Amino acid sequence: MHKDRISKEEALNFLLTHIIVERGQTITMDQLTLFNLTNLAKEAVHQISVSEGIIPHEVIESLAAEFLENSS
Repeated sequence: MHKDRISKEEALNFLLTHIIVERGQTITMDQLTLFNLTNLAKEAVHQISVSEGIIPHEVIESLAAEFLENSS
């Protein structure tokens, strides 16, 4: 079994920090939003794990941008 470069919890933490602090967005944290953000964090971990040269924060920022576009 291989070790992920980043955990789902770390990805979720970075995702929330990026959206709320760096992008200055507000989020209503309901069950659906938490579910969607958790799935994004899992997707980020997967993308980061399958590619050696990928930069983790760039993957997470890209997924955050998609999330914000789809939720507005």
